[in-house]
Amino acid sequence: MKKVIAVFILGLVAGGVIGAHQVMSLTPEMEREIVAKLGSKNVMIIVAMLQTAVLAGIATIAGLWASPKVGLNKPFVYNSKSLAAAAAIGLLSACLIAIPEKLVFAEALGLDEKFEFSWLYFLGSVLFGGIIEEILLRFGLMTLIVWLVSKMTRSAISSGMYVAGIVIAALLFAVGHLPANAQMLGVSMVTVTRTMLLNVLPGIGFGYLYWKHGLAYAMLGHVTTHVINQVILLPLLF
Repeated sequence: MKKVIAVFILGLVAGGVIGAHQVMSLTPEMEREIVAKLGSKNVMIIVAMLQTAVLAGIATIAGLWASPKVGLNKPFVYNSKSLAAAAAIGLLSACLIAIPEKLVFAEALGLDEKFEFSWLYFLGSVLFGGIIEEILLRFGLMTLIVWLVSKMTRSAISSGMYVAGIVIAALLFAVGHLPANAQMLGVSMVTVTRTMLLNVLPGIGFGYLYWKHGLAYAMLGHVTTHVINQVILLPLLF
């Protein structure tokens, strides 16, 4: 219960940071529309906090229940090989995101070529992306998928089941981004490819870390991706 409460509180904080960044990023037209519907743009922050906290809490409960059943409840133990794996996958994921963005998608989609660092967005990326998303997608969703596959096939846990969980969780996460990206950038083969590439490939890497090294190292790899991207690659490329 203590872990669920801790994650719920972390979800409130992460959701608040993401919500605050969204509010600061609103155009005047969007702000007027939201105020007309909700009464205040700050309602967005409250909604983001509650939504993030509730979903993270549910994922934690699911993960705590299912992870021992499928062998995905590895405790955190400092290990140099696990640390190196997290760093390597974090670096590779950052490159898979930033380099295609520069070489292909920025021009094809008419994206802003200038990167402006934001501490608020950086903090949100680390807390929400690096920690909360791993709780949602790996500890919650991927664990349940592996458990469900084992029950559906009525067989012992195998490597193929873990791989299926990794890939399905990454695909579902990417598909979940399609509506928002379509609203911002339109629907085309380029936008769909960009959405899938930026989410599926890193997700597979983080899923591998969760499977082989544990949730903490999946979080570390995900956090490393955001740090390398926002501190090094994006400022250099854009």
